[in-house]
Amino acid sequence: MKKGLLNNPMKLAFAAMTPLLLAGCFESNRSTAQLCENYPQICQKLNVRDGQCRHERTDLIWKRYDVIKKDSDLNKFDELLLTKKYAKCMELAAQIETTTLKSKKTLRTEALFHAYDAIDSIEQKLKSSYQPSIIYYRWTQGDNEALEQFLKLEETEYLDTPELQLGLATYYVDKDKEHTIKLLLKALSYYDGRAGETREKAIPDVVKSLATANHSIGKLDDAYMWALVGGELGLPIAKEAQLKLLYPMADSRRATIADIAKDIASEIEDGDFEKGLLLQLATLGDPT
Repeated sequence: MKKGLLNNPMKLAFAAMTPLLLAGCFESNRSTAQLCENYPQICQKLNVRDGQCRHERTDLIWKRYDVIKKDSDLNKFDELLLTKKYAKCMELAAQIETTTLKSKKTLRTEALFHAYDAIDSIEQKLKSSYQPSIIYYRWTQGDNEALEQFLKLEETEYLDTPELQLGLATYYVDKDKEHTIKLLLKALSYYDGRAGETREKAIPDVVKSLATANHSIGKLDDAYMWALVGGELGLPIAKEAQLKLLYPMADSRRATIADIAKDIASEIEDGDFEKGLLLQLATLGDPT
C-alpha cells in the first residue's frame, strides 16, 4: 500500500468501502424481472409471464441465482427441491384450459418438460455428492448404494438433525422398533425450536411415529402420551372417547400422563426436549 494512503485516514476508509460500493453496483437485481434481464439463462423456458405457479417459479429463479453465486452441492440440492416443487405445480397448471389464449397451455407444457429435464440434470450432477442430506435423498429415490452410504453415517455427527434421524428411523421401523424409538427421540433432541420446514414436516412425523411405534410394541402409556403430545402441538388425533377405548386406565393415571404430555410438548416447542420427562412414565408402574 502506498505511504500516502497510510497517512490519510479518509483515503484509507474510502479504499475499504470501495469493494462494497462496487458489489452494490453489480448486485442490482432488485426484482425478479431485473434478475431475469441480467441473467436470462436462469429464467428461460420457465413461462415467466404466466400467472400460474408464480411463487414456485420466483423461488426457483432466485435459487438458480444463488447457484450462480456459489455452485455448491447444497445450493444445487435446494435448486433440485424447488424445481420439483415448481414441476408439481406446473403439472396442474398445464392441464388448465385458457379461454383467451390457447397458446398458454402449450407454453405451460413446454415449461413442465423443461422442469423435468432440469431435475434429471441436477440429479446427475449430485450423484457423487457426499452431503448426508443428498445421500438420503438418493436413497429415497431408490438408490441402494446411497442407502449403504447413509447407514455408515449412523453413529456420526453428520446425521445429527431431526430430518436425518427421522430418515434413519424409517429404515429401522420394520426391523427394530426399540431402535426406531431411540432414533425418533434423538430427532426431537436435535430440534432447536425454530420455525420452518423442520417444524412443519419432520416434527409432526416424529411425534406420530413415536405414538405408532410405542403402540405396536405394547408400550401403551407411552403411545397414549405421544398421542396427547401431538394434540398439544396441533396435530389431528383421535377424539377423547376413542383414546379412552384404546388406552383404558384410571382417571388419575390419565391426568398424570396428560400433564407429562403438556410438559414434553412445551419442551419440543422451545427446542429443549430431553428424555428426562419420560422417566416419569416409568414411575407410574403397571396400569391397574
